[in-house]
Amino acid sequence: MAARSGGGSPADILGLSLPFLATGLSHHLAPLPVREQLHLDDAQIVESLRALVGHAGLTGAVCLSTCNRTEFYLTTRDDRQSQQATARFFHYISPDPSYSDLVYTHAGRAGLLHTFRVASGLDSVVLGEAQVLAQFKRAHRLAQQAGTIDAELDLVMRRAVEAAKRVRTSTGISRQAVGYAHTAVAVAREHLEDLSGAGVVIVGAGGVGSATARLLQRAGAGRLFVARRGRKAQALAQALGAELVALEQLPRIAAGFQLIVSSTSSEDRVLSEELVTEIRLAQDRTAHLLILDLAVPRDVAPTASTIPGVELLDLDQLGVIIERNLSRRERDRPAADAVVASAVAELELELGRRAAVPLITALVDHAELVRQGELARTLSRMRPLSDEERAHLERLTQAIASKLLHHPIAFLRQHADDPKRRQLLEEAFGLEAAADD
Repeated sequence: MAARSGGGSPADILGLSLPFLATGLSHHLAPLPVREQLHLDDAQIVESLRALVGHAGLTGAVCLSTCNRTEFYLTTRDDRQSQQATARFFHYISPDPSYSDLVYTHAGRAGLLHTFRVASGLDSVVLGEAQVLAQFKRAHRLAQQAGTIDAELDLVMRRAVEAAKRVRTSTGISRQAVGYAHTAVAVAREHLEDLSGAGVVIVGAGGVGSATARLLQRAGAGRLFVARRGRKAQALAQALGAELVALEQLPRIAAGFQLIVSSTSSEDRVLSEELVTEIRLAQDRTAHLLILDLAVPRDVAPTASTIPGVELLDLDQLGVIIERNLSRRERDRPAADAVVASAVAELELELGRRAAVPLITALVDHAELVRQGELARTLSRMRPLSDEERAHLERLTQAIASKLLHHPIAFLRQHADDPKRRQLLEEAFGLEAAADD
């Protein structure tokens, strides 16, 4: 599988001791059926991370798999070999050759910028959405649990989270209420004309489903049903004063609702064409049933849209509506992009300083080894000295070494983000092997 490059060499990360890659696919190119095919649950993520790290030069890996993207953030000692390995991995998940053109790879600084933009909601369907940051944090924790995150990647993930928070607090990009939950309510208003008294079924009690249910209740929706088993569903029903029902009971109560919002984490279809048909047969034929499928993989059989009186909208269709509502947020995009660019530049400097530490240590150790060796040879040719005289010579040689090292060390710290100058000093002092240890 050929991965398309996002531009820039891994060496663009000035001072980063290990190259960085961001690779995957997203809503920008991959349609919903493809994203469904390549979506990974938590167990699959952990298994995938452990399978990748330690092979093909990969030293660290994080996987973010949401309804809109499946991406890997990677530190590696060999970027080309690692690109080939991750391309093979995507091919292993789904061998369809048509997917190859949908996978992108951003290397080096471009990879960092992409990662920070994802965490900040600047690469989302909903510009500036907050939910992706929680998903990003969860991806970080899963990698920690899997034991596949190294020091550099841990720093990248933490700084990306900090940048995302800075974007939210210093720009207006998140002030406008735009998101799947808010859009679902707006679409419900448009299709049902009046939400007041409208019956609503909530299938799934996760974050999106719960948020949508609460917004619908505030908007004046009438009778609420939660059609899912489990503690989360019970808690949501109790919090909303809703009635808890089983999915198979929906045809029996079908006259009492006009809207279904489904957002579960199920890998299988939750609402089959047959079940939706039963629901419609139990309803007034002059009424319409609106179904909003907010899940990936999709909860509702796509063929349900062919049933008379049913209006079915999935994430891609809602995404088109969302795009029309983002003009106000777009005005804040340049300011948010500037925050991200500044945060990446700060990270590069920090990584550069970290990268200079091994070379500085090697330089000091090398000087100390030379100093001790020369001092020992000199003392072996002299008359026996007193402890005080030995101490004087010790301090003298230490002072000479310190003064000689002062400028090279200051130079390294000042130019920590310039790998060419570091390499020059390595070669000048013969430290190539020592710096690699």
